[in-house]
Amino acid sequence: MNSASAMPNSGAIPVGSPSEKKPAAPHLDLTSVFRPNCIEMIRSASGKSSVISRLVQTLVCEERVERVHAEEIINGLLERERHGTSAIGKGLAFPHLRTQNVTNFVGAIGVAPDGINFSALDSGLTKLVFLTLSPRDGREQHITLLSRLVALMQNKAVNMQLHHQIRPSDVYEYLTDLDEQSRALVGED
Repeated sequence: MNSASAMPNSGAIPVGSPSEKKPAAPHLDLTSVFRPNCIEMIRSASGKSSVISRLVQTLVCEERVERVHAEEIINGLLERERHGTSAIGKGLAFPHLRTQNVTNFVGAIGVAPDGINFSALDSGLTKLVFLTLSPRDGREQHITLLSRLVALMQNKAVNMQLHHQIRPSDVYEYLTDLDEQSRALVGED
């Protein structure tokens, strides 16, 4: 058995040498990044900074981020947002940060059925916020994970399906289905 086929179960993604191809991020299960208790309903009155803070606090409560690092992570995410919004439009936002304060890829999802103002590029309201944190030394995997997330969510069928998943448990179930489809495509089943 090669190490790449064993990695999705371990949750850890080692950084490959420069001569290796991107080893694991394309096959990283979304459900290993976004756990069921890390999907939150967001009220429409919430703003960008409160949504980011709430999602980071969710990661703290689920012990995916240490409490002592929460403020630094929130500040890092908000600083990135000041340089350019992560709300790409079509109701989607992808705030993200590489940080030394996590050792694995972790994330939280905010579900806002009525939409929130996240300063989207299309000026529309944001309904799904995918916040991701990656290890500082996982640059290539970070980019690959974000690219995969954005590509999946920009797929019209996926986007429409997720926008209709109102409850966090429904969103998680849909992510599980996407993982199964992805594994079938790369022959991991």
